[in-house]
Amino acid sequence: MDHKYTLPLLIVLMSLAGVCRGFLPPSHLITPLRIRQIGASGSFSTHHASGSSSEDYENALLNNLKRTCIKQFLTQRSLQSFMYLLNDLRDPHTSDWIERFLDAPSLLNFHGTGAFNMTRFENWDSYFLELMKMPDERLIIQARRSQTQGRRLFNSGSKNNPYLQEQEHHIEIPIDIHPSSFVPRIMSVREQIAREFVIDLDLIHIFNDQILRSYHGRVRDGVEMDIVREDVFERNAMIILTDNMAMQGFVSSPIRKGNFDLLQLLSLHESIHRVLREYKELGQEKEVAFAWLRDYFAERTEGYFDGCQNYGRADDFVSSLLKTAPSVSSTNLVDPLAIATDILMMRSEVLMDWKYIVEKTPSDHTSLRKSLLTQQSKKWENDDNSIADGSSNNDEMGAFE
Repeated sequence: MDHKYTLPLLIVLMSLAGVCRGFLPPSHLITPLRIRQIGASGSFSTHHASGSSSEDYENALLNNLKRTCIKQFLTQRSLQSFMYLLNDLRDPHTSDWIERFLDAPSLLNFHGTGAFNMTRFENWDSYFLELMKMPDERLIIQARRSQTQGRRLFNSGSKNNPYLQEQEHHIEIPIDIHPSSFVPRIMSVREQIAREFVIDLDLIHIFNDQILRSYHGRVRDGVEMDIVREDVFERNAMIILTDNMAMQGFVSSPIRKGNFDLLQLLSLHESIHRVLREYKELGQEKEVAFAWLRDYFAERTEGYFDGCQNYGRADDFVSSLLKTAPSVSSTNLVDPLAIATDILMMRSEVLMDWKYIVEKTPSDHTSLRKSLLTQQSKKWENDDNSIADGSSNNDEMGAFE
């Protein structure tokens, strides 16, 4: 073909792609990918997408496997839920101790994924294993006691504060921290949240299957009425969850809606990684789509997926992708709708894989319970030896236990 006809032809193709979006079903737009990674939390590093070293690629892949691991996320939300319960029971000091242990300031208010240091806590059970080995601690909480109209009021404050009134007296309240005792309690919370995840993953699957149908319906209406819509599909995932919660026969965990929102975000994150991996493995056939999605995702990772996020960021990303116009890259047409279709199809597989994984949570805890029992046995043996040697430290701890 004469090169002078190449550019006009591409322009015509781009125009046709934009018009046809409202009329063609997804199967007419892209051939479904058949490569499936069952049971793996496959991911892809945009940073090393074009790396020259296979070792760099493998290292980046392992990091992303941890970043989007459903078991890691389940542990994170279990710890956050446990801290919420502690605060609800007016025990903020233990909650603060857990934040310091995890080196995660403001964890209680953190709405996002990947909250912890994956170098320190490499696996989902690393937190529990480290807690088992932590020694008991005693926190001393200072409070001031003031006399006001015959009533004693307790307020927090330092006894060295020069602004406190002279008639105010300070007391010290000891609070004992037994880290190993947190392990079975957090595991119980983790199992409850896992049961909810099994339900919620199905609900997200229902919503995910509706996105493209809703999109095509709204685009058709928009073309006919010449209306530009802000939302290109109906965002009813939270409504589906709320209706389900109203009919269920058990009480939900206190942060279930937050868990549900973040499950949508993490499953989308994982789906993008898997699609990028498939594009890379397919080579030249998907080379242009791979490069485009890699750059598009890298530019938006911080704003949509990392750090503390607003609710609905998963839907925001999908909506932004669906509203992106086709473009030409290296004389090849890039259709974001086709890429979005791939991602949503992969997301269905991710949700099914994750459901299979979280269903096995109680059996995952079996080895942890054995480790906890072994650790406690060693501690009891050491305590008995201390008593026999007369070296036990009875500093009135029993009065506060």
